[in-house]
Amino acid sequence: MRPRRRKKTTLFKDNSRLAAIADAYAAAEAAARLSRECAEWSSNAGLGEDDAAEVTLAALRAREAAGCATRARTREDAWEWARQAWAAVTSAKEADARVNAAVVDSLMAA
Repeated sequence: MRPRRRKKTTLFKDNSRLAAIADAYAAAEAAARLSRECAEWSSNAGLGEDDAAEVTLAALRAREAAGCATRARTREDAWEWARQAWAAVTSAKEADARVNAAVVDSLMAA
């Protein structure tokens, strides 16, 4: 009698869900980096504190979305949370651009 072939199983059955989680954490890290850099520029220039705070809040939203992606039970939910994390990055970039513009204007006026 021939031995039965075992069905090939993988450690991670839902690679798409894992990719969504990784994507959400990549977004959270991008937002955190923007937050650190924006806070430093804003603090050094003494300009755009409100926009810098908005970048920080967006980074927190991205981190929370990444955590929710980790807890998502389906890949669709995980991808939705990853999209939310990237939406927070977009908000952070917009606020960061306003800080950059304020710093440039200040330097040009000097």
